[in-house]
Amino acid sequence: MSLYTVEIENRVYHVNISRGCSTVNGEPVDAEMVLLNRSGLHLLRHGKHALELFLNNLDDETYQMLMLGGRRIVSRISGRNKKRARAGEAESKTKAMAAPMHGLVVDVPVQEGALVEKNQTLVVLESMKMQMQLRSPRDGKVARVAVQPGSQVEKGAVLVQFE
Repeated sequence: MSLYTVEIENRVYHVNISRGCSTVNGEPVDAEMVLLNRSGLHLLRHGKHALELFLNNLDDETYQMLMLGGRRIVSRISGRNKKRARAGEAESKTKAMAAPMHGLVVDVPVQEGALVEKNQTLVVLESMKMQMQLRSPRDGKVARVAVQPGSQVEKGAVLVQFE
């Protein structure tokens, strides 16, 4: 079971996710979230509808959510979830950052050899008329920048490698 406080456009929702039953503000909802890749791409199924969304970990308990194929919604999701914490620990040991989806590289504000901090923007990626700031999963040194502004990348392509 996971408990979250979700803020969307200054409205607060209390979300409880457990196997077989999820609630929003105490009301049951027919919804399921499926992780599509390790870069934060998810599929949100709500009844017969499905939306792709990207969750970007801002800190230990806060996420930014960008919905694909529609307007940009920035949300703050706070909660305690041990499974996500373990995933964050694994992510902090990663040697590379990959593209969560195909798109156009708009900006790369880091260079090879740069020392970066966790959550520092490394690449700005545009997909479906929406720009995403892809942030460093950990502190470290950039060993290689594999893209440049104007590059088209496929989902899963290596963007930045760490030492």
